[in-house]
Amino acid sequence: MPSLRAKATNRFLRATTKRLWRPGLDILRVREHTTRMDARLGWRLMPVPVEPVTFAGVPATWFGAPELANRGTLLYLHGGAWCLHLPATYGRLAATLSRLTGMRVLLANYRLAPEHPFPAAIDDCLAVYNSLVELGVTDRPFALAGDSAGGNLALVTLMRARDALLPLPDCAALLSPSTDMTGSGPSMRYNADADPMFSPTAIDLVPDQYCPGQDLRNPLLSPLFGNWNGLPPLLFHAGSTEMLLDDSVRAQDRALQAGVDAQIEVWVGLPHVFHVFRWLPESRTGLKSVADFIVQRSVQRRATTAYATELAAGARDMDDSVTYPSLVSADLLPVP
Repeated sequence: MPSLRAKATNRFLRATTKRLWRPGLDILRVREHTTRMDARLGWRLMPVPVEPVTFAGVPATWFGAPELANRGTLLYLHGGAWCLHLPATYGRLAATLSRLTGMRVLLANYRLAPEHPFPAAIDDCLAVYNSLVELGVTDRPFALAGDSAGGNLALVTLMRARDALLPLPDCAALLSPSTDMTGSGPSMRYNADADPMFSPTAIDLVPDQYCPGQDLRNPLLSPLFGNWNGLPPLLFHAGSTEMLLDDSVRAQDRALQAGVDAQIEVWVGLPHVFHVFRWLPESRTGLKSVADFIVQRSVQRRATTAYATELAAGARDMDDSVTYPSLVSADLLPVP
């Protein structure tokens, strides 16, 4: 069951956010609302070093001290229906993930619609990703994450990076990602009333802002319909009452069918991207789940592989009559 704070947050969102999504959407009004929301969600930023940078012409911000890059790098793509950005909210989220993972986190500020419609955002995200690859971040633990529209962009970036034969990250975490712009998931109907944040009108209006006139089944818009082969391990989070719930459920299924290591956690009664609501106990639990997944699939996995490789190399130099273990469990290694 959701906490009392989660129930109160759902009531607040239903009264303030869900009613915004009406025919004739005024993006300026929505941005004014998100600016006020950002002030609430991003209040009291985490005290971590921050460094504004630019990669391939795309502004971005590092969270965490430079030396954390030795442990690993996390590229985070923020949500906001491809039209909005809450810098304080996502700054706090990036700082929290840096603290929980011990990695340096890069928050990319891709171009927003409707001023910069598709494919501006996906091109910016791939350009930042490629710049990080050129910096050599894939030589160390490297992960990708995103929420909502940013989860969509993260999946599209993974598929484009694979097709371009770029090195892939160790794993990716997708928080309530939008994977199907056609809105064909059953939860779009059965959760239309239960969702405290979105309404069917919102789902209909967003494509007009982000990708007017485009084929919504294009995998660059709807990665659900793309090629999932060869992707790294994936973690999906979604709330049980979200209209976007089946975007995660069906995406995980597509990944599993393609032989990808993919898991999903459905959180009962929690709103879209509940992780950003810092006052919720479920937010802390959810972010810890994301951080644990990233560390286990990147930092610890690489440590285990390196240790096993060293043992194997040592065994070749020893007496052939002695048998040595070929695999080492991660449970035997200290957590970095």
